[in-house]
Amino acid sequence: MNQPDRYSRFVLPEGKDKVEYRQDTKLKNAGQYVIRLEDHTVGNMLRQQLHSDEAVVFAGYRIPHPLDPLMVVRIQTTDAKQPQEAMAHALLDLKAEIAELKTSLAAQVPRPVDPATVQQQQYMAQQQQAGMDAMYGQQGGFNPAGYGAPGGYGGY
Repeated sequence: MNQPDRYSRFVLPEGKDKVEYRQDTKLKNAGQYVIRLEDHTVGNMLRQQLHSDEAVVFAGYRIPHPLDPLMVVRIQTTDAKQPQEAMAHALLDLKAEIAELKTSLAAQVPRPVDPATVQQQQYMAQQQQAGMDAMYGQQGGFNPAGYGAPGGYGGY
């Protein structure tokens, strides 16, 4: 079958680096990064972050083949900054933005609750309400006989 092994999409082969930088010999202040085991998710975020840098003249990425887990990011910068610096700053900024998003999301989304804990809390609330009803009666007034028993306080 032509389908690649599933593990090859997330396990880096021995002797291969995750990221390689190649200086462009034809353009000034240009280079490309070959990043293994990443796809459009990282590529698009990285490209967008590079575009926010004023020193970046060009930033783009491509995935040469859909079955090959490889991404090529090309960067060209002004004389003010080298491509390696632009990439380093973009990665740091992206990391900070993702951390901020994670914090914001965690603050707004309630934590998942264990169903057993919910059942236990509901049971405790029902027992507490039953005790209050017995002590104060159904109308909410105080029952001097105590707990609603005819002989008072459990029949003592």
